[in-house]
Amino acid sequence: MKALSLWFLKKRRDLPWRKDHDPYRIWVSEIMLQQTQVATVIDYYERFLKRFPTLSSLAQSTEQEVLTLWSGLGYYRRAKNLRLGAQYLIAKGGDFPKTRSEILEVPGIGPYTAGAILSIAFDLPEALVDGNVQRVFARYFGIGSAIQTSTAQKLFWERASEWVKKAESPRIHNQALMELGALICHKGIPLCHQCPISKNCVAFEKGLQKKLPVSKPRKQTLELHWIGIIFYQQKKQGPDLYFVKQNVNTPWWEGLWDFPSIEKSLPNSWEMAPQLLHAKIGKDLLLKPLNHVQHSVTHHKIRMAPFLINTKKELLGIKGKWLSLPAIAELPLSSLAKKIFRQLPL
Repeated sequence: MKALSLWFLKKRRDLPWRKDHDPYRIWVSEIMLQQTQVATVIDYYERFLKRFPTLSSLAQSTEQEVLTLWSGLGYYRRAKNLRLGAQYLIAKGGDFPKTRSEILEVPGIGPYTAGAILSIAFDLPEALVDGNVQRVFARYFGIGSAIQTSTAQKLFWERASEWVKKAESPRIHNQALMELGALICHKGIPLCHQCPISKNCVAFEKGLQKKLPVSKPRKQTLELHWIGIIFYQQKKQGPDLYFVKQNVNTPWWEGLWDFPSIEKSLPNSWEMAPQLLHAKIGKDLLLKPLNHVQHSVTHHKIRMAPFLINTKKELLGIKGKWLSLPAIAELPLSSLAKKIFRQLPL
């Protein structure tokens, strides 16, 4: 374990959330890094902390402000819980708890995040297990059970707890373990010749690097086909107005803003899309096609054919707002809406 910590101190990446041990900044970074690559997170992290530099400033924010800054990162419940967590902590006095049981009471903080904050911010011997740690442990200990199973999870957490309790610095140790998974023991072919703990690794000894970790098959991706409806009003004076609606009780992008859409039931051809749309809004309206857009979200791939439609009223009975493009740019938009928005004339 000492070799692992020494390796980290020499090889660690220079990341903005490693510049201090502020629990608030560590918390924000750990929430952003869930299901998201480091390179993507950096800019979001710096913009977020520029706007909300303290726990108090985040607690005083509106949900729309937080979602606007989060827009594009995905998994938006993370952002909502981050704000709720800040409000919870401020209501409790503004300090981060220093025990696992107490910090798990904070909205949006689970076992991994609890371990990350307690160990990295306060140097406490609390374990953490993320995807990188799972991969390292599956190979190092030769764990052949699928990583999603309770058997494997129990082993991962037991080993993580044993290791961090023996570490000279839990803060360094836990970061080193995750960094090892990110830089050396990564997916595919690991860089075993650069690994500081390879001599005791079961996978390295037995040549099992490609076989471990074992993972359950992923869910099959379902393809959806939507028709995007971009209503706009052309103005003689002032900017043109476009109709947008806020997602409420939707499978994805709850609270974010979108252009209206309908699902197309004929996935093999887009030729019927104008007819389907005319049946919904009337045959006398001119449809101007935009470039197709697509986006993947939670085991679904959405393909959309958007159409620009000049009309003085919204024709689908949906509640929403008529706004100028600069005003829409200030809203927290869904990823699909952003891709459509880029095609509109600012």
